[in-house]
Amino acid sequence: MGSNNQEYIDNLNRYLDADIDDDYESDEDFITEDGIDGNVKIEDIRDVRKTLLYLVIDQSVSMRHYGLEDAVRRSLADVKNLIDRSYEKKGMMTATTFFGSELDIRPFQEGECIDISYVSTDKRTRLYDAIVESCKNMINQYDKLKYSATVGGVMLIFTDGGIDKSENYDICDARYYLNKLRNRDITYLLISLGGKKIQQLCRELNTEPVSTEDCHQLRRRMMFVSEKPR
Repeated sequence: MGSNNQEYIDNLNRYLDADIDDDYESDEDFITEDGIDGNVKIEDIRDVRKTLLYLVIDQSVSMRHYGLEDAVRRSLADVKNLIDRSYEKKGMMTATTFFGSELDIRPFQEGECIDISYVSTDKRTRLYDAIVESCKNMINQYDKLKYSATVGGVMLIFTDGGIDKSENYDICDARYYLNKLRNRDITYLLISLGGKKIQQLCRELNTEPVSTEDCHQLRRRMMFVSEKPR
């Protein structure tokens, strides 16, 4: 009996000493942010490659005050046109957050879903709240998709960089969540609409403004592949 006990102990020690790192995933691998109702369900995904496009759009009246409404509409049209001529369009999923006094967070939908009929009406600018909540939703969708598809993503932020009036988050929170996007190789860009404040915001968020007028530069910054033949 003693011999059997010793054999059991020896086997147990070998098991405990074994290198099982290859089969182990930390709890962090399973942690994801909460998504929102209405996002495309993972079981409905059929493409092996997906590109997540997230538009974060400022609707505060300061955009109108600085004469940027037309610039936003033109920029959205430029992005729409670029995607229409890109290979990524086939596997595109689009989500949008409009923000001002409130956050209007719209779920991921299949395809390129860009509404260019933009107006600015709200009094306040909850920029950091919008960035954080949008990042959470994008992270959720990305983390769910990555196990069944090759996933890429880009977040485009349209704002004048005006004074923030967020209720729940600050600049440090925005930086933290944008860094979580970078950790997943998701690109985020501030669209250049004109004005000096956007330069300061870019420095705060560790990025550079990008113009939508130069489609080649925009394609490169969005990390899209080459334009498909017409």
